[in-house]
Amino acid sequence: MFIAPLFSCDKSDDPNEQDVLNGKWNLVYVSCECQPVDLEVGEHIWTFDLSQNKLNVQNNVTEQLHTILETGSYEINVTQNKINILATEYDYYFENNKLYLADHPESDGPLIEFVRD
Repeated sequence: MFIAPLFSCDKSDDPNEQDVLNGKWNLVYVSCECQPVDLEVGEHIWTFDLSQNKLNVQNNVTEQLHTILETGSYEINVTQNKINILATEYDYYFENNKLYLADHPESDGPLIEFVRD
């Protein structure tokens, strides 16, 4: 009898999903227990590099919002449908060509929406 090991790898098992997540995304909407924030394409660009386990954030506006990461490079860990950024684990999914990161939005946690660059 063969028993499969019970572990997950650091990357998503779906190569198409990795291809979709990799690259530049424009942050366009954030909702949480705070007032929702609508943003313009090009104001906040997040670039996911799964081969390096990095997220690069480029903020092109002077106003700093408390719900948005500061400009810089962040280590990330991506597993199937989960992404860990600064010790916060987000569910991630794609819908209508948009990327969503969610951390319990049903309990007023953040729901972050991106469109492809």
